[in-house]
Amino acid sequence: MQRTALIAAILLAFVLSAAAAPFARDFVMPALVPATAMAARDIHTQEKLAFAADPYDTPRKASIFHPAMLEHSVLPVLVVFTNDSEERINLANARFELITRDRAKAEPYSLDDLRRVLTSIRAPNSRAQDQIPLPVPGKDTVHGGLSSRDLNDLQRAMFSARAIEPHASVQGFLFFDVTGLDQPAQGARLYATGITDGRGHELMYFEVALGPPEQVSEPRESTGPEEPQ
Repeated sequence: MQRTALIAAILLAFVLSAAAAPFARDFVMPALVPATAMAARDIHTQEKLAFAADPYDTPRKASIFHPAMLEHSVLPVLVVFTNDSEERINLANARFELITRDRAKAEPYSLDDLRRVLTSIRAPNSRAQDQIPLPVPGKDTVHGGLSSRDLNDLQRAMFSARAIEPHASVQGFLFFDVTGLDQPAQGARLYATGITDGRGHELMYFEVALGPPEQVSEPRESTGPEEPQ
């Protein structure tokens, strides 16, 4: 009975959201700030390449997205690369990994995975694979409760850069499963690997400590840390 009531309530919420959709504001990417100017950053001085990250871990920040990210235990993280060198940097094989304060590891959601998570019912602290798909028909709905505009916005927001030209910056969002964590950015670290220079040589990995500015340690500048375990 409780489960039926829960599903009915969520169905009603989706219907009301669909009715209000025409009045929802359009998604706008944050203004591009060079990684070297951001609080949580890792600068490789020798390669003149910087990586920075900004977790959207509060309702106010996450409100730029129409889907309720935090309510589905999804942590959006804005990542920025800045290339101050004279050569093109290749990101085609870049890989990202979030390690939370309890040592859990997560890779970014693909668009399909993110769509599935955002259109599912989940019990508190349930894992992503335990969610129940909830398709809700409606105007412009393409997947469950997401409209075509929602899906297009998510695709546009996702980090998809394949390279960074000299003296340029690129940015985009990564989306991580942080089920069961309150204040998921605190104590978490984001790693970026698989980045190569113009000659195909892989660079040392980047590591950024996440969290509010007052909780981020002094940004370190290095030519490359040792590999994480």
